Amino acid sequence: MTTHSVERTRIFWVTPEDDVRQHATLCEPPEEGGPVEVLGGHQPVHAPARKEPGQYQMWHTRPFCEQCFTAYLNLPVAPPEAAG
Repeated sequence: MTTHSVERTRIFWVTPEDDVRQHATLCEPPEEGGPVEVLGGHQPVHAPARKEPGQYQMWHTRPFCEQCFTAYLNLPVAPPEAAG
């Protein structure tokens, strides 16, 4: 039997007003909007002001920034620990 880490990395998905692609960030975007650093290693993007609680979740029906999505897939995952 194994146990899994209860710590989860929070990812926020930002869609700037001038772009249709979602960009991933580890930093919670400011309530009033503003620039955020992204996982993809490219220039920061401007997060729009928060209008609803789930605004920064991943939307599987919208396109992703390829660099950010690849970085998201390559995030390290905590290995399970052996019980006992």
